[in-house]
Parts: sequence; structure tokens; C-alpha cells
Amino acid sequence: MRRKIISFGASLFLLFLCSSGASAFDLNLHGSMTENGPKHYSPPVSNPLFNETPYITTELRPIYVYHDIHDSFLTGGGKIQVVGMEARVALNERLGIIASKDGYFNFDFDGVLQDEDGFANISIGVKYALVNNPEENRIVTVGLEYEPPSGNLITGIPGVPTKFRMQGTADGFLDMFVSAAETWGKLGLEGNVGLNLAIDPEANSSMIHLSAHADYEIIPDLFPLVEVNMFSIVDDGSRNPFNFEGLDIVNFGSGFSSGSTGPGTVATLAMGTRYKIMDHLIFGAAYELPISDRKDLFGWRMTTDLVIYY
Repeated sequence: MRRKIISFGASLFLLFLCSSGASAFDLNLHGSMTENGPKHYSPPVSNPLFNETPYITTELRPIYVYHDIHDSFLTGGGKIQVVGMEARVALNERLGIIASKDGYFNFDFDGVLQDEDGFANISIGVKYALVNNPEENRIVTVGLEYEPPSGNLITGIPGVPTKFRMQGTADGFLDMFVSAAETWGKLGLEGNVGLNLAIDPEANSSMIHLSAHADYEIIPDLFPLVEVNMFSIVDDGSRNPFNFEGLDIVNFGSGFSSGSTGPGTVATLAMGTRYKIMDHLIFGAAYELPISDRKDLFGWRMTTDLVIYY
């Protein structure tokens, strides 16, 4: 029943987006980036998977993430490195296609679990600007992205035949989100809230994600920024008997055994900058730390990217 409801809802949503874009369809790859577009474009750096900007753009965004695993995690620490490439295509000023997840992951655990490297799931979806008011520097966008189980990341305990899939299991996920932005002079604010819904709730965990971003252009083309991200498990899976989840990295489908603290919320704070190197080319970097009592696998993280937009 859950799958039928999800499928029906997703179909209606996609039909709405496509019909809305096609009602006055005029292909415009510039999307929001027209002459009358935003006064400055400084998209979020941290949480690149879920913190989708509301602007409709045509762009490529290569990303490198170095993630330090917290010492309190099952493995006693370690590191994760991610190399990915996000892609977006604007069909007009309101409608765009997005692919915000892919990439190659390298897990180097300090203990307990076997090291692993491989490919993540690949996602694809659409977003539509419900409010598009460039005169007042305001935009509000809704989106839907499907993440099929295409990855091949698997780990385990040495000498134990049981394996733990971290990507590429069950029926994947639907991510539904609302994103908004507004600027006042040199100050830019963005926010994103969404639900990453496991289509098979027995296999994977579902999570609400929330992000906030603020930047300020202190000198031409330089935008120091601060961002806050939160990840909250709202429906745990039962695939693995763990008391932690993978947040925006992987999904363990943890069942959170009785007597544990149970699923909770991990919040992080990121500080960094964006610099517009030249027209249509923006560099970004942010250092991120957990600020909640709960950490799961989050020690600290460095995220860097390039935004190459049309």
C-alpha cells in the first residue's frame, strides 16, 4: 500500500511540474540566470546531496568531500572520501532537471568494519519554481528526486559472512523538498526542508533534512558563508541492528534496538566561502562540525566544489 501511495503521489507531482512547465513552454537553458535574474548567485556548499538551491540553473558541479568519522562511531574513527559530479538543466525560468547524487566513495575505517570503495546510488528528478520574483530577489521552489538502488557499497566484519549494504538496496528513495531564497543588497539567505522517504520502510530509514544558508559579499565576488544542517530519522528501517545512521553519506536501514537512545537528530554547522573566479565559474569550500549531542558517524568534514553554470 505504501508503494502504491508513493507511486500515485509522485506521478501527480511530476504531471503537475511538467504540465506547468509545458503550459507556456519556451526552452531557456539560462533558467534563473537571465539578465533580470538574481543579483548574486552563491549556492550552498555543505550538504550538497539534500541542500538543493531554489534557483533553476544549467550547471555542472564537481565535488570533493573529505569526511572524518567520529571516534565514538562503531569503527572508532576513520575517514570517507567522496568524488562526485552534480548536474542540472534548466528548461525555462521555472522548470529544471536535477541529478544531485552520484560519485565514487572510499571508506577507510579504523576498525570493526572492512574498508570499502565503490559507487553511490545515482539520483534524478525535477524542480519547479512556484514563486519566481527576480524584481524582489525572491524565489520558492518545490522538487522531487528519485534515487534508485544503483550503488554497490557493501561492508562487513572480517571473518563474519554477514554483509551490510550501504547503497543499492530495496526500492530506493524519494526525496521531496521545498527550497527558498531571498537577497537584501549584499546579504543572501537560502533555506531547504525535505523528506527523504524510503520506498521500502523495512529495508531503509526515512529522514527529514533541513538546511539554512547565509552569505554576505564583503568585497566584489567574495561571499563568506555560514550554514546549518539537520538530519532527523522519522522512520527507522529493520535491515541492520545498528544504533546509528549514515545521514547524507549512506543508509544503513538501522533498526535501533530496544534500550538504545533510538533514532534522533544530528545537527551540523558549516563555515566557508564562495568566490566567483570569473563569469559562470564559482569556487566553494566549507568546513563542517557537528553541534548536536548525537554525532553518529559525523566527526568533521571539508567540502569543496566548482559551480560551472550557463
